[in-house]
Amino acid sequence: MVLTEQGKADVLRIGQELAKRQLNIQQIWHSPKARAKQTAEIYASLLKINASNFIENKALSMEGDIDHLYHEILESKIKNLMVVSHEPQLEELASLLITGSDHIPQVFFPTSGVAAFEQGPNWRYLWLLEPSVLE
Repeated sequence: MVLTEQGKADVLRIGQELAKRQLNIQQIWHSPKARAKQTAEIYASLLKINASNFIENKALSMEGDIDHLYHEILESKIKNLMVVSHEPQLEELASLLITGSDHIPQVFFPTSGVAAFEQGPNWRYLWLLEPSVLE
């Protein structure tokens, strides 16, 4: 399944807002799912991410291992990583980052929503951006 015209418009609006914020994203990891890849492509274009830093990660698939993904993130040297996926993977990853368990929901991701987290001694949820707040 691919992005709808409304989905493309929402992702474009969010991507333009992210570009204004100058987040200095170094890499984008995306799910193999077509919609996630399309979303990531739009973000990569707007955030000027080169092709070598645009990576499909099978751990983000519906059959993927979120715990494995969590450890990949911890072991990576990437300071500013964008992860493009879908539910329930994003909710489970956010829960794992904040609480250490993927079974304690912390953040609800609306369609086309983007959340920011900061790694320190503990992970911290910073903000959520969704299309409805940009209308």
